[in-house]
Amino acid sequence: MNLFVCQVCGHIEFNAAPDNCPVCWAPKEKFTQNNDVFKESAEKSPEAGVKHQPKLSVEKECSMFEGTECIKVAARIGETVHPMEEKHFIQWVDFYVDEKFVKRAMMTPSVFPGAAAHLKVTGKKVTVVERCNLHGWWSAEAAL
Repeated sequence: MNLFVCQVCGHIEFNAAPDNCPVCWAPKEKFTQNNDVFKESAEKSPEAGVKHQPKLSVEKECSMFEGTECIKVAARIGETVHPMEEKHFIQWVDFYVDEKFVKRAMMTPSVFPGAAAHLKVTGKKVTVVERCNLHGWWSAEAAL
């Protein structure tokens, strides 16, 4: 799988770099290909997986938007909850459906390390990518 990282905001695109970053609008030239970005984070901090691997839950009948086909995807960062401290925290969580970006949830140390997306798009899988300021990028997937 080809992975492209925006050098401005850290967003990851699957398969090909976009004309402009969907998060910060940086031009295509600001993307660099790094197919090993997740592997490098895991190798750099092998003990960190328990606090970084997103744990996903998918609710096919979302109560927030009753009468719609809303799918709620919740992502908790870490089997053991990731710390959210001034020096060590999750910066953001991105949601993708079938490898197409749909949402970014920004984080600060004042929140718990989790985010949700209420999807109106359909697809086969959801991918969640998170970035830790110290330990890099981590991802998880779930069927929709």
